[in-house]
Amino acid sequence: MTTTPIQLVGDSAADDRACLLCGSADISVVVSLHPTPPANGLAATAEAAKAQLRYPLDLVHCRGCGLVQLADIVDRSELFSDYRYATGAMPPLVRHFGELAGQVISRSDLPPGSRVTEIGSNDGTLLGFFAESGMMVHGVDPAQTLAAEANERGVPTRVALFDDRVAEQIVAESGRSDVVVANNVLAHVRDINAVIRGIERLLAPGGVAVVEVAHVLPMVTSGAFEFIYHEHVAYYSLHVLRAAFARHGLTLIDVEQIPTQGGSLRCWARHSGAAGEPAGTVAEILAWEREADVPCGGFLDGYATRVRRVGERLNDVVCGLVGQGRTICGYGASARAVTLLGQSRIGPFLRWIADDNPRKVGLFTPGDGIEVVDRGHLNEGGVDYCVVFAWNYADEIRRNASTFLAAGGGLITPFPDLVVT
Repeated sequence: MTTTPIQLVGDSAADDRACLLCGSADISVVVSLHPTPPANGLAATAEAAKAQLRYPLDLVHCRGCGLVQLADIVDRSELFSDYRYATGAMPPLVRHFGELAGQVISRSDLPPGSRVTEIGSNDGTLLGFFAESGMMVHGVDPAQTLAAEANERGVPTRVALFDDRVAEQIVAESGRSDVVVANNVLAHVRDINAVIRGIERLLAPGGVAVVEVAHVLPMVTSGAFEFIYHEHVAYYSLHVLRAAFARHGLTLIDVEQIPTQGGSLRCWARHSGAAGEPAGTVAEILAWEREADVPCGGFLDGYATRVRRVGERLNDVVCGLVGQGRTICGYGASARAVTLLGQSRIGPFLRWIADDNPRKVGLFTPGDGIEVVDRGHLNEGGVDYCVVFAWNYADEIRRNASTFLAAGGGLITPFPDLVVT
């Protein structure tokens, strides 16, 4: 792996070219993906979508602290001001959040009136479950449209990119929080230290922070790469996250492995002075990472080759079917679909991509300019195979595509193994 500096793209105010977490300049390239536009930048026309700027998409590893991260960081305001990813539009995620809220309330023995703050609260879906249980809730999210929707549904939401300064404002206005939740947030933030400092300052004495992050180890070992896009600037191991939290006065007291994002960690943390002895799962996952050579970065060897093979195999399958006269569509106009399209180069062969999110229907995918349609198109005929981009929701998609499948349609599922059914 060769040494390269981190470059910030589209943010003239930032010229730091070191590791996002520890500041080290000892950075090595893991894999260079084909440049793509911002993955959630859906456009109003195919022409506008195809004309979008493409940014480098290089994954790198910091030898100083071990953080896996992007080398080129696109301005956060460009990515999140008109964000269209809505958790409420995805039934499996709604169920996931309902279960999470119940677990947090039960495990922390939260009485009604307890204060719960969510960082990256999106449309307020998770906080809505806490509010139904009598909690005082507050959300923080940079997407103005989604924050407005949350406010309309009775979930007070502040439009902001969360950091320690925002945390201090919240504390000054309404006090500290008994629970601070951050689901898949630390992957998105450029100033990781400021966000963790903010969590520590916002958390009440005796309170608990619940932080979910995609786990870099299963992503690398499986050869998955579609979660790599410009919104996700950092990819965490438990070793890296535990050290980062400790640096800012937080101690991980427990960790769970959960299936979201292809394999994630749900981490529970308290102020270090009141943390107590960590659960055994913390030591178990740390041992798993040590065995895989995560601390030294050896687990990344061969990842670039696995990524290339996945893209090539998907291209071979789709091109082969098209060569036989078959017609192809897609399901799931997600950010990871943009990455997978960019690496496999199958975009020109797709008629359209169906999606369950009405905010995306009628728009066109970044870069390829593929029209996003309602999922009902899949059951209307006209296509032979469907590429399942949202493969982690494959069971739900199969149910939604029952008519298509019954009529003889086939699914192409790229991960965890490429399968054509």
